Amino acid sequence: MRKRSAWLKILPDIPVFAGMAFGAMLVARPEWFGLAAHGALPTAHVVNPPFYIFPLVLIAILWCALRASEHAEAVAIKLPDPFGSLVLTLSAVFIEVALVIGVMMTGSATDTVARDTMFATLMMILNGLVGLALIAGALRKREQPFNAQSSSSYLGVTGAICTIGLVLPRFTTSEPGGYMSDQMDFFVAAASFVVYGAFLFLQSSSHRDFFITAREDAQSHVSHGDLANAPLWKSICLLLTALLSVVLLSESLGDLLVGFLVGNSLPPALQGVVIAFLVLLPEGIAAIRSALSSNVQRTINILHGSALSTIGLTIPAVLFVAMLFGRNVELGLEPPEICLLAATMVLSMLHFGAGKTNMMQGIVHAMLFAVWIALLLDTGNYLPPLP
Repeated sequence: MRKRSAWLKILPDIPVFAGMAFGAMLVARPEWFGLAAHGALPTAHVVNPPFYIFPLVLIAILWCALRASEHAEAVAIKLPDPFGSLVLTLSAVFIEVALVIGVMMTGSATDTVARDTMFATLMMILNGLVGLALIAGALRKREQPFNAQSSSSYLGVTGAICTIGLVLPRFTTSEPGGYMSDQMDFFVAAASFVVYGAFLFLQSSSHRDFFITAREDAQSHVSHGDLANAPLWKSICLLLTALLSVVLLSESLGDLLVGFLVGNSLPPALQGVVIAFLVLLPEGIAAIRSALSSNVQRTINILHGSALSTIGLTIPAVLFVAMLFGRNVELGLEPPEICLLAATMVLSMLHFGAGKTNMMQGIVHAMLFAVWIALLLDTGNYLPPLP
């Protein structure tokens, strides 16, 4: 009976090991799956693999990301703050950066994938998930109170980093378009990292009381179940295995994603949407569950914390890799996107400054999310179809 119980506990992680093996084969022998060999010319990245490869890779990445999130929670409950919260944050950001870099390194047509992914993540979190969570919470309780200091802290830092990382590059004069000079790339990366590091330090020290409600609930949330009872070394090993699987699978995601978009005449910006969806699904599920249980404080801390970590850590990581490998990265948003980002930040600060949430606020954020979807499909910048 004990052996059977042990097998049942490890059963959800068997697909993770299978995904790691699949990813290793995709990297070592891409020609077996109809993919361009690594190091091929950029024009070779429009590939025509069997139809099942792309959805199979997406499902494998999604499952590995879900398992990584669960194991990160199990590790976090066993570590003291701020190390526990750092594990949760860094594991999610690691997955996002791995996927972004995997797509970014496929060719010159992917200079905007980091920008598109970060903007898609912000829109999905601050409008889509926040709107859905507030509406779901209002169905259970008309108004839900929370600590407004936590939201003002999150949104203030997020808005500042968004301004220097996603808006300012559109208006600098040293480089055309949304590009920046090497000096500005270094400054933006360093400033984002330092500000986010300062936020983490204050969050775990003098400003701990801003987030204490969310932390207490997070402890109770992960204190049940088999994962939380597993030894620390086992949780760490399974977490690293899931993250390694994501890295290996992401090596081929760029080729497959570009080929899929080209073959279906879809907007290039959908690359960022797909990556953001894969990264946000685990946290989105946790946030909606908290809203349905009338715990809007935990919901807000999950979502606003994810938005901040996405900007505060992804920008430095992507710029560092770009400088290391000599890649060009365009971070500056287009004018319509800047308007939508500004509206999102202003409304978020207004809605979360009162200390209570209601359904009307959720409807407004859901409307902004719908506007982003319409804007995404109205660019007129579709990739040409394959001949």
